[in-house]
Amino acid sequence: MNVAFLPVYPNPYQRLLRDALAAEGVAVDFLKNLPDSRWLRDNRGRVQILHYHWLSGLYMNRFLTPIQAIKFHDHFRLARDLGYRTVWTAHNILPHRTFLAPLDRAIRRLVMAHADAVITHCEHGRRELLSRFPRQGPIIVIPLGHYRDAYPSTMSRQNARERLSLEPDQFTYLALGNIAAYKGLSDLVDAFKQVAGMNDVLLIAGRNRDQHSVSRLVKTAQSDSRIHVHPRFIPDEEMQAYLLAADVMVAPFKQVLTSSSVITGMSFDLPQIVPALGCLPELVTPDAGIVYDPRDENGLARALIDIKTRDTDQMRSAVRRITDGLGWADISRQTADVYRSCLAS
Repeated sequence: MNVAFLPVYPNPYQRLLRDALAAEGVAVDFLKNLPDSRWLRDNRGRVQILHYHWLSGLYMNRFLTPIQAIKFHDHFRLARDLGYRTVWTAHNILPHRTFLAPLDRAIRRLVMAHADAVITHCEHGRRELLSRFPRQGPIIVIPLGHYRDAYPSTMSRQNARERLSLEPDQFTYLALGNIAAYKGLSDLVDAFKQVAGMNDVLLIAGRNRDQHSVSRLVKTAQSDSRIHVHPRFIPDEEMQAYLLAADVMVAPFKQVLTSSSVITGMSFDLPQIVPALGCLPELVTPDAGIVYDPRDENGLARALIDIKTRDTDQMRSAVRRITDGLGWADISRQTADVYRSCLAS
């Protein structure tokens, strides 16, 4: 069986799924962009299934979004007319950034109505999709797998802390991932300044996706030596320093369905502080961290305090038990079963 993933994003998810699917007899092509009609005709028969992931990556463009959306519509219709089976994994309900929200909704209505199968990573995602977009066919829940094998983990905690100029006894909160407004990092900084002790550190690291947010964070860090901001792309070989040096991970999203950054932290056994949004309450159990109410203006600040009263080793063990259940062999088997069902229908 041959499947094409599109579009391809530079996080570990698609690579890990592709590699695991090989054991199920599934070969995966990576398509970075939307294939044209010639590709669809030339590869008919060789590729049986088109597996879509982040839909907005196939049409969103600051100046050409309407034209690209029409191209996607025509592509999707042609693919189905040519006999391709179509699968969509909904990593989010709507994109975090948008130029034309009505087009985003129209594309999702099209895919939800006509895809042979839709996959989401949690029950909340299934309910949310059905509440927004009509669908008669199946929506299958397959969890997001762990990233244990995605990044090196060879450094000692002591060396990791030395590399990041952290003292051995400093309690370190880590926020890791793209820096953007929807990540809620400004709220995190405010909560940290409100409740943190003099021996606490807030470490924020990730690619700059929002210059306004980055500028505010950097300005705040300049006036508070406990706040460290590293607004840059973190190469794979450097990820371990941040993840091994931290005591807990904080992901104070304003909106979210699934989070690769949370999975990354959990893959390094880090206890989590997350809001009760999207799939996160289904992923982070009470013994693995704190799930706070984002509607409570003091919820995040309380979580920053409460996490320090918990037994870190017990939380780390709980996190590991969760990720033990997120192995790629099971996830690839479930995904391959979806493909087989599509081909049998």
